[in-house]
Amino acid sequence: MPRKARIVVPGVPHHVYLRGNNRRRLFSHDGDRWFWLRCLVLGFEASGCLMHQHTLMTNHVHFILTPPDKDALSVFVKESCQHYAQMRNARTGATGKLFEQRYHSKVITDEKHLLFTLLYNDANGYRAGMVDDPTAHRWSTAPLHACRRDSKIPRSMWTPLVLYTRLARSPIARAAEYRRLMAAYLRDETWIPVDDGSRRDETPYRQRIERPDGSSARESATQWGKKRL
Repeated sequence: MPRKARIVVPGVPHHVYLRGNNRRRLFSHDGDRWFWLRCLVLGFEASGCLMHQHTLMTNHVHFILTPPDKDALSVFVKESCQHYAQMRNARTGATGKLFEQRYHSKVITDEKHLLFTLLYNDANGYRAGMVDDPTAHRWSTAPLHACRRDSKIPRSMWTPLVLYTRLARSPIARAAEYRRLMAAYLRDETWIPVDDGSRRDETPYRQRIERPDGSSARESATQWGKKRL
């Protein structure tokens, strides 16, 4: 059965994720993660992609990337993953594919979907029980969006989404609004991504995000931020 043609829209954000082949572990320790980030630099240089969001998990990674042309995502993944897989296989004495043969990507076509994807990706470590605050997963852009100083993702690698920069004028106010939206998202409340002065739409947003395991369902509600925000 032929594969579906990949849809890539230059200049538009895409949700991109990669997972280990047969759920294989991608990162065993921080040394692996630091090398992964160095490999990403090679991918950015070769492809010209902009990175707005990134999360490292144990056996998969999430991105929001904007490609400059239709081939840029493929170039980025090939350059980044090839170098990383060669190093990891050599270090562990493993053979075979580290990553699944085909990466997953979806065009993000509207603003609500974009912010939902941003929050979903940033909260991955929290939902997996790795941290007790969704803005505290250091191997993600969540601390950057929350104006924390403990993110391991270099600021030089990060291009904030226009949607994020419009949340407020100052970095502190922007971070506070981001945390409010994260709390609302995790509580599954009715919420509006950006208050642009237009009529408030009271319909809860239920965009489904496809997970690396192939499922695509909304998580059960959590209560983070209920007392703090």
